[in-house]
Amino acid sequence: MSGGLTLAILAAGRSARFGRPKTLEPVGPAGEVLFEYAICDAVRAGCGKVVFVTSADWNDQLMSRAAERAGGAVPVDSVIQSLDDLPAGAGPPAQRAKPWGTGHAVLALRKKVEEPFLVVNADDFYGPRAIESFGRRSAAGLVEGDDSHFLGAYELHRTGVSRTSGVNRGILTAGPDSTLKGIDEIYDVRETDSGLVGRDGDGEARSLAPGCPCSMNLWGFRPSIFGLLEAAFTDFYAGLDDSLQDEFLLSEVVGGLVQQGSARVRLLPMEQSTAGLTYPGDLPPVASTLQQCVEAGDYPADLGEWFGERSSRRPA
Repeated sequence: MSGGLTLAILAAGRSARFGRPKTLEPVGPAGEVLFEYAICDAVRAGCGKVVFVTSADWNDQLMSRAAERAGGAVPVDSVIQSLDDLPAGAGPPAQRAKPWGTGHAVLALRKKVEEPFLVVNADDFYGPRAIESFGRRSAAGLVEGDDSHFLGAYELHRTGVSRTSGVNRGILTAGPDSTLKGIDEIYDVRETDSGLVGRDGDGEARSLAPGCPCSMNLWGFRPSIFGLLEAAFTDFYAGLDDSLQDEFLLSEVVGGLVQQGSARVRLLPMEQSTAGLTYPGDLPPVASTLQQCVEAGDYPADLGEWFGERSSRRPA
């Protein structure tokens, strides 16, 4: 399937809780940023292109880094997630600064992507060679199979939940034949003396089993998702409750499409443990995780050299 998939990296967040652009934060042994590990995995899986979804504020800086480091090994491009990318005739609400959310970010890719594609977050590490494994397992179905999409299903306790800072997780319900039946977005998930707990959309407390499957935004989509997202975003925008804060979240919208019967998603179990950057305090454990992966032989000690070696092999 060489060249049959594109890797899409969502990098338009504002990094409000981190305090600076976490997508450009050096965390690897040789100063690598997290998205370079995603690109490494994608190249190993045979992806033929990388497209970032970025903000206007950080697009130039991020693309300069990506092109300099990995651009010789695989084509890199970007699309800006714009607040005025709205249904025909609509304008952005006055004083809105917050991006429209991950579902809108994926919708923005329709301007640059016409082939099946993988989706990852720029600020998450999905586990050693996880994106490579997911890409290889989903490739045949995305390129040649039925109209199914794919989602990596992680065990909740493997996704960096801690006592000190809450995280949001999409809790998955599986149907027959490992298909997705529903996604329930749970907020402020954290460890407590009584186990893992979080809050649902109504603010009610939820107890969560450590091994329950959840989404970390590791997706494989066919291009047919764009039409579905566009229609769903039109409905979302027409029904805004809080025009400054409401978000079109990918997990919620795809969960809704599944329940309506408009989309079919196959779950691929992921056995790795993830790590990610949300708060500055996440830096030491993420750096330690990456160092361990290098020592285990999952990644080279210097990804810049690795990309450079592949640049020399890439046809002119």
